[in-house]
Amino acid sequence: MRGLTRLRRATDTLFFRLVLLVVLTVISSQTFTLWLAARERTHLVSQQLYTEVVNTLADLEGMLDVLPRAERPRFLESYNRPGLPQLLPNDAANGIEFSDRMPSLGTALRERLSVGLGEPVPVRWRRLGDRNELWVSVHVVGEQYWLVLPLGRFTGGTTHAIWLAATLASLLAMVVAFLIAWRVTRPLIRLAGAAHQLGEGQTPAPVPPTGPHEIVSFTRRFNSMVVALDAAARERRLMLAGLSHDLRTPLTRLKLSVELQPDNTDREGMLDDIDELSRIVRQFIDFARSEEVLHREPVALAELADSVVARFRREDLDVHLERHTDAELQLDPLAMERLLSNLIENARRYGATPIVVTVDADDAGVRLTVTDQGAGIAAAQREAALAPFERLAEHRGTDGGSGLGLAIVSRIVKQHEGVLRFLDPDDGGFAVQVTLPRQ
Repeated sequence: MRGLTRLRRATDTLFFRLVLLVVLTVISSQTFTLWLAARERTHLVSQQLYTEVVNTLADLEGMLDVLPRAERPRFLESYNRPGLPQLLPNDAANGIEFSDRMPSLGTALRERLSVGLGEPVPVRWRRLGDRNELWVSVHVVGEQYWLVLPLGRFTGGTTHAIWLAATLASLLAMVVAFLIAWRVTRPLIRLAGAAHQLGEGQTPAPVPPTGPHEIVSFTRRFNSMVVALDAAARERRLMLAGLSHDLRTPLTRLKLSVELQPDNTDREGMLDDIDELSRIVRQFIDFARSEEVLHREPVALAELADSVVARFRREDLDVHLERHTDAELQLDPLAMERLLSNLIENARRYGATPIVVTVDADDAGVRLTVTDQGAGIAAAQREAALAPFERLAEHRGTDGGSGLGLAIVSRIVKQHEGVLRFLDPDDGGFAVQVTLPRQ
């Protein structure tokens, strides 16, 4: 099944279709050319045979007409020679096996003789080893004879030479078609690769503008679009980071002022609101940083998870780590710390304790799973939960979150070529699993 899928993908490519188009065109044109050449050759050879038959009959009739009937057999015995036209009696065909299939040359000659002589002319085809003979039934001086024409010089190897030349020309045309299709599709393959990188959140290198004029124009426009998107992304990151940074200072002053106030009924609520605003600002900063280029280095994912879990445990959160592998991966440690922190924070805010962080491995890669005992996200809402600023308050509480937590996680997973899954464990609860490739 996998091989069939690969074959279907290969036959659906523009490269394959261009090559197929040229190959079919070449084969069709060569076939038509060969048919036309064979038809014209048959026409010319039949014209020559017709002329030879008419001239031979005229000569023989002139010679036999002056001879007495009794001397005509002796004259024909001396006249008939192997390899030359022969005039045989009508009974000479008795016991001879003729070919059931009449070639196009014999058919064309029969039609010409029938038209020229004004009556149907029987024609037979005989094959003797590597020699061919054409037997034509004719009337000479009032008697029925067989005019036997050897066809050695009319059925030579010209056809084989034409077929060989056509085959070589077709192969050459196919090679040229392969090279042309490769040159046409190569820029498109580069564009597809660059578009894939762009879709994965990366900024691809400029694609060389090569190929036909239309592809060159399209490539230049694509490169311009990538530059514009990259500039817009940089401006967005700068704006988010600058705005978030500028908000942290007044929030810090505001929190300090509230803490210095005497105790009252609104003090705790105001401090909680300020902490919530600080968390939102921090998520804005993390979201802006998640678009930055990764700085990969060997990271033991279990050690990193142990550090993050210990930090949350110091905040009296019921969370613990289950580590089943100590594999090292090429990761961005700061990005992975943000990823795990967001998953644990989501589990604390929207789920229920205890929270379990599991690090294990399988053939697909190293897996990081965060499981809580909450109701989780409804299946219909899981795709939307990964979008930036998407809040599922009706499903996971009403706490005034920014809706960036899972968006940050999803972006970091894509940057590490990983896979993000939502799971519903058999023993209840809800889990978010990240699988990271080993390479």
